[in-house]
Amino acid sequence: MKQFAIWKRRIAYGSTDMAGNMIWQMVSMYLLFFYTTVIGISPAFVATLFLVVRCIDAFDALIYGYLIDHTHTRWGQSRPYFLWFGIPLGLLAMFLFINPTFAGGQTSKLVFVTVIYVLFSLIYSGANTPITSILPSLTADSVERTKLASARMVMTTIGATIVSLGTLPVVKILGGGNQSKGFAQWAIILGVVIIGLFVFAFFNLHETNIVEPATTTEQPAKSLSIWQSLKGAARNKPWLILACSFVLLQTFWVMRNSAAIFFIQYVYGKPALAAAFLGISFVSVIGNLAVPFLSQHFQNRHIMQASLVLFIFSQLLLPLAEKTNSVFFLFAGAVISLVAMGVTFTIAFAMLSDTIDYSNKILGFNETGFLSAVPMIGAKLGMGLGGFLSGQLLAWGGFNAKAHVQASSAITAINWSFVWLPIVLGLGMFLILQFYKLDEKTLVDEPAAPKADKTAKTLKEETNR
Repeated sequence: MKQFAIWKRRIAYGSTDMAGNMIWQMVSMYLLFFYTTVIGISPAFVATLFLVVRCIDAFDALIYGYLIDHTHTRWGQSRPYFLWFGIPLGLLAMFLFINPTFAGGQTSKLVFVTVIYVLFSLIYSGANTPITSILPSLTADSVERTKLASARMVMTTIGATIVSLGTLPVVKILGGGNQSKGFAQWAIILGVVIIGLFVFAFFNLHETNIVEPATTTEQPAKSLSIWQSLKGAARNKPWLILACSFVLLQTFWVMRNSAAIFFIQYVYGKPALAAAFLGISFVSVIGNLAVPFLSQHFQNRHIMQASLVLFIFSQLLLPLAEKTNSVFFLFAGAVISLVAMGVTFTIAFAMLSDTIDYSNKILGFNETGFLSAVPMIGAKLGMGLGGFLSGQLLAWGGFNAKAHVQASSAITAINWSFVWLPIVLGLGMFLILQFYKLDEKTLVDEPAAPKADKTAKTLKEETNR
């Protein structure tokens, strides 16, 4: 394949997650602030909304994955979902940040917010599950897959940077001092961009590597039922461990993102730094780009664990910044954590492809879409649990959106959301990964002839140790 075509495919693949992450970043970083501070909804209601909706629809990604496995069109299995759900996702992104004053009283406002948030959550899974499920179908080359995963995270970082760096200044400009108006107009712009990115990906990605699973096991290669898909997933120990890791990862990252603006404004006490502090997310591209190099020299699990240790260290710099009023420690902590998370998220998607290969080649289950639902489950449970914990901590601390100076209990609550709980959950993720034994370097890209059974036996033994 020519270099131009290779890079076009990488950019197209990255544009899918760039689109999804732009709205994810808006939701995780600004929706709690928008609901509580801009349009005056109580933190307790918002916390409950986030948790209930996410618990109800957290596993709909498994259904989307099952549908992808049973979708057969002239455009492929995963690719058409970029149109079917990418366009509605862009439209819903516009409605998420509307102040529904037209709806009447407070009750009508709460109903409108709830309905839009539920619809967004359902459509988000449909647009983002195929981003992961399409990866094994784009190429059989494991090295190129890692590069595609890296390109995905680079584009994701670009989208996150646009949102985190641009939101507050653009909202101020568009709203002319009216945050409600500014958020609404900025959301419309983002919605149009999201639709454009998904359409671009649809026309520039092609599923050319259709993987056939091993036929030496008792399971049929195609058309698995929901029950068979669940049985296959239950036997895939690396996948189960990675699934738990995704939930913890998304939970503590959503908590940290949601509390960041509160930390800068009320704990560190310098709201003028908010745009700069939130806008440096682009440095995570360093971590994204480092993964292909690191994966050539170290096992993926070890790379992820090392990045978690780096993240925990960076978090410990933030209380030091508060106590010493040091801008250096504040931004050093932020930069190091972003680089660490750039590595973590990138390597996580590469590891997920490894567990899918393990299922196809070794266990004999063809359920790429079903297994690819892990990031969506993690993202949704993370949004729900992270948003719930952040909102409830604010409510417990007596946060007052109208007060310029918060009570000490509110300051403590913000610190737990931004600093301490992410450290605890990051440590928990590190410990869980100790049980992940799949070595991607021994996982063959395709079944070999006589040695296939021996390889399968070896991998099963390594994985089950």
